[in-house]
Amino acid sequence: MQNTEGIVPDSLTYTSILLACSHSGLVEDGLKYFKSMQKDFGLEPRIEHYTCLVDLLGRAGRLDLALETTLDFPEKIQGRMWAPFLSACKKHRNDELGELAARKLLEFSTGSTGNYVLMANLYTSQGKWKEAAETRRLMDDRGLAKEPGWSQVEICDSGDR
Repeated sequence: MQNTEGIVPDSLTYTSILLACSHSGLVEDGLKYFKSMQKDFGLEPRIEHYTCLVDLLGRAGRLDLALETTLDFPEKIQGRMWAPFLSACKKHRNDELGELAARKLLEFSTGSTGNYVLMANLYTSQGKWKEAAETRRLMDDRGLAKEPGWSQVEICDSGDR
């Protein structure tokens, strides 16, 4: 990253850059920027940077490296890293690692409905209806409910007319 204008990037700048690289499939660039934040600007990566890194690697199908990155951290920190890893496993149809990620995710964050839904969807995509139903039952047992989504479309400034 150039510093010709005297602008010094901060932690948020790098989070945005890593997310952009992740969503654009720019793995090598993302890795370069991740290293640059430490080497060039002395910024210590925070959990959100490592989570972006796991997402970057996972989206690109580099599940082995994403898993290795996740496992390098204490379990307390891993909790936030399993969700993007699980999404990547689902995307790349890696059932074995996906089930590992799902179990770990529920182990670390039992109160998040999104994690249960993600896990149930993984099972559904694999045709594992019994496991999907069991995951939904776990949600019910813990008093968790997914908020239904909704959207609204306004056509030609129709508003409330």
